[in-house]
Parts: sequence; C-alpha cells; structure tokens
Amino acid sequence: MNAQATLPHRERLLREGTKLLYANGFHGTTVDKILAETGIPKGSFYHHFGSKEAFALAALERYMQFQHELLDQWANRDDLSTADAIVGYFQDMATRFVRSKYMRACLLGKLATETAAGSPVFRKALAGYIDDWKRRLVERLQQAGDIRTDISVEQIADSVLTLIQGVFVIALAARDQGALDSTAATLRLVVAGG
Repeated sequence: MNAQATLPHRERLLREGTKLLYANGFHGTTVDKILAETGIPKGSFYHHFGSKEAFALAALERYMQFQHELLDQWANRDDLSTADAIVGYFQDMATRFVRSKYMRACLLGKLATETAAGSPVFRKALAGYIDDWKRRLVERLQQAGDIRTDISVEQIADSVLTLIQGVFVIALAARDQGALDSTAATLRLVVAGG
C-alpha cells in the first residue's frame, strides 16, 4: 500500500483534486475525475465537501494558508531587509511555479480568472482572501522601518499583490522566465523605492 492510500479520504481528495484544479481549472475538474484519481467513493466526497464548489473553496482555503505561512517565513527573517523578504517570498513562489513546468502558479488567481465573474459565492470568497492577503502584507510593511515613504503601505501592498498575480497569468501563458525576473526587480523598487 502506498503512502497516499493511507491518508484520510478528505486529505487524499484535497491533494488529488487540487492537482486537477491546477491542470484543468474549476470547470474542467469533475467530481468523477477526482474520485477516479483517488479511488474514493462518491459518498465520501459529498460527506466531506457537499459540492464541487465547497471542495474548490476548501482547496483555496488550504492554498491561502500555505501562502500566509510562506509570507510569514520570509517576513520573519531578521537577516533580510523588507524588500529582500518580499522578493524572496515572490522568488520562492516563482521557483515552485517553474519547477511545476509552469503549471502551478497561484490557485487564487486561477480560480479568480475562471469563476469570479459568474459566481457571487466564489467572488465573495476570493475577495475575502485577497483582502486578508493585503491586510497581512500591510501589517508586515507597517512594522518595517526600511520601506519607501512616498506612497502608503496600502499602495505598496496593492502593487505587490497586483505584480504577483499579473506575472503568474502572463507566465502561465508565455512560460516566460524573463517576466518572473523582471517582477522580482520591480517588487524591490515598489517596496524600497529607487
């Protein structure tokens, strides 16, 4: 028996289903495909999630928890400037993305581009996660003494998130390492100034 088969059903569903969300998007991922990948009965899926939408939102919640932990990991480093920490955070995300052969960018961005326009439920959840992500960035920036002061910390946080989300959309389509490198340099300017 492999290690994956010994995991609880909910965990296996989330792991395999998240891979499918990245590969096929929300609309291209079916409950039947998730079940086929995991070998888990349909009743277990609906017991844990209730619907495909609830499943995708649970996958998104898990992804955002990962993002918060990654941001904290970089922001808590005393050996880095604030700009270096933000750039390191982004480069960590970019390295994982490139390692996935340009397939696994930001799950929030992927779901936002596919579902936000047509689903009030997803739009509300996505907006909440974006607000929380921004709030966490703002809190970190407010604690820093080495960031630019000619624009507000809210503007810096908005710009950081916009650059990260935008470059992953571009890099998904173009498989462009140059765009990732340029974004790292631009993030440094956004945080520290020129």
